[in-house]
Amino acid sequence: MKIGKILANVTILSLLLSNMGCGGSQSGQSSQQTDLIGGLGAALGMKQQKIDLLKKGVGVVQAMEPIGEEEEITLGEAVAVEAFSRFGGEYSNPAWTRYINLVGKTVAEVSDRPTLNYHFAILNSQEQNAFAAPGGYIFITVGLLKTLKNEAELAGVLAHEIAHVTQKHMLDAIRRGALMGSVSELSLTAMKQDPAMFSSVIDEMTDLLFTKGLDKDKEFEADVVGVEYAYRAGYNPRGLEDYLQTLAKEEGHVESKFFTTHPSTTLRISKIDSLLKDYSDIKSLPFLTERFHQYVKAG
Repeated sequence: MKIGKILANVTILSLLLSNMGCGGSQSGQSSQQTDLIGGLGAALGMKQQKIDLLKKGVGVVQAMEPIGEEEEITLGEAVAVEAFSRFGGEYSNPAWTRYINLVGKTVAEVSDRPTLNYHFAILNSQEQNAFAAPGGYIFITVGLLKTLKNEAELAGVLAHEIAHVTQKHMLDAIRRGALMGSVSELSLTAMKQDPAMFSSVIDEMTDLLFTKGLDKDKEFEADVVGVEYAYRAGYNPRGLEDYLQTLAKEEGHVESKFFTTHPSTTLRISKIDSLLKDYSDIKSLPFLTERFHQYVKAG
């Protein structure tokens, strides 16, 4: 399937780091790696200071071990609470909430992590924005929802956010934060024993999500994977691009964190447009405008 193209683009470094976690116990492997580096360093005439730096690098790699699903959900719950706090709480419309959950979970079921328990909520903010927290917590503002024209656009936006979760973009950013020394271990036990560390991680995550934004490459990857998810779910995969076309008209005229936390909307549209050429049956796939109007526009 087309998704294979995406997964095949994993960097050599990522593969090497994950392979280093295979085989044998972690403690035994650590000792072997450290000894190997020390031995090679001595044989090559390296000074002890440089050997110590290389050994420290091995510990850094171990800090990048995947964060477990329990930890991921715990972190996601905390970020979700912060999202509600920053964006006016939940928008009170049970019918709309049920609708976006049906659409979102339809897309999530064909994602690469279908067994995760996804939660979709509408935030009470007129600003156009959408977020994804680890563990499957996904938010869309009422301002964005009211801007959409059909169900395919909604599915495309939610699929982009689901892709952030399935590709573990936020967790990857946090693991890289751990390399910088802010976090030594992201286990439930460690978080319970060190509330200050847990609070620091949540602060880092919310700052990344709501202020700084993810790396541009992560956003582009979420576009690519999200388009595929919407397609797998039976929607016209042009939905996300169509919404971005609407958003692009407001860029430079409307203040929104969306524009500072995401790459150029025009560039995203261009990349998605090129991608859509691979979908030969795109003209036969639905946008479901009438159903969207029935559930949202009439609400």
